[in-house]
This record gives sequence, structure tokens and C-alpha cells, in this order.
Amino acid sequence: MVRRALAVLPLLLLGLACASPTLPLPPPETPTLGRGADADHVLLSDPCGGAAADSVIVIINTNPSVSNANAVSGTRADGCGSWRAQAYAHTGDVLEITQQTGTEVSQTLDVSVP
Repeated sequence: MVRRALAVLPLLLLGLACASPTLPLPPPETPTLGRGADADHVLLSDPCGGAAADSVIVIINTNPSVSNANAVSGTRADGCGSWRAQAYAHTGDVLEITQQTGTEVSQTLDVSVP
């Protein structure tokens, strides 16, 4: 009887480990902001490890005066988590940045445009 209990115990513990919650996907690291293609855009970039490998990076300009067509931009991180994207933004705008891997979406990282 003791042997059966000891044989079942690892299976029970394995089942409980699978039921435990996983850590949430963190937001990407704060990107470097640079000059974009024109005066209406900024270039955001993050080196390897700045995001999860192959994740989708979504950037939303929260300024309500920015049109819907210009408010959302994004890109995909490469295999090491590096990414670059242009976003429509001006000084004082706040950009909300998230990353998505599969069905998991990170919390928002807010970046103010200097």
C-alpha cells in the first residue's frame, strides 16, 4: 500500500504543477526613440532581448486628435527579440506598447515622446 502511494505521489504533484498559473508575458523593454521618416513619425527600436522572440509588437498613439488610421502601428520581433517600427507621434504624445505571443498579450508599456 505504501508503495502504491509513493508511486502515485509524483503523478499527483505533476498534475498540480501543470495546473499552477504561469507568469504573465511582460511588456517589451523601453525602446530607444529616434527620428522617423519625417516630422510626423518617430522610430522606435529595441535590441536583442527587448521583446519575446517572434512576438508581435503593437504601438498605439493615445492622443485623441490622431486619426484611427495613424494611431496604430507595429511590427514583429525577430528571433532574438530585436525590433524596429515607425509610429505617428509628436512631442508630448504617449505611446502604448504591447507584445503578443500566440494568444498571450502583455501589459502595456507607456512611452512619452520627448
